[in-house]
Amino acid sequence: MSVDLKKFGADIKNACKEVTGDKNETNWALFGYEGQTNVLKLVSTGEDGLEELVEDFNPSKIQYAFIKVEDPKTSLPKFVLINWQGESAPGSRKGSCAMHLRDVEQFMAGHHLTYVVRNEDELDINLILEKVSKVTASSFNFKQKPTGMEHSPAPVG
Repeated sequence: MSVDLKKFGADIKNACKEVTGDKNETNWALFGYEGQTNVLKLVSTGEDGLEELVEDFNPSKIQYAFIKVEDPKTSLPKFVLINWQGESAPGSRKGSCAMHLRDVEQFMAGHHLTYVVRNEDELDINLILEKVSKVTASSFNFKQKPTGMEHSPAPVG
């Protein structure tokens, strides 16, 4: 059965806009299913990054998180969609919800990376930032002065 993104769709979209916006401090939003249905709803939001978000994941549920991280090389915001498949979640539920991921990805457009995790050990901010850097091809470092420019001739004119 497909995921229902209509019932709470406006709440989900608004939460994602809060995360991507610059006008507030919200940097993550967590979504989960309403009971044992396929209706996706907003569970919580927060301002303290991955450390705070990890506390809200439930090991017996399938959940999704939309989080803002800062690319360490460019200092630009990047967005990650986390698909949490709790270790204690029933196998049949994991299977049916795996089919929802594509619809959730399309609905929560604007993320740079989809990251599937099963436990808290896989939620390492350094690993996530490394993957974000790879998929966004952000190899240029805006924080460092380029090398090889020290002895460049002065501009002509």
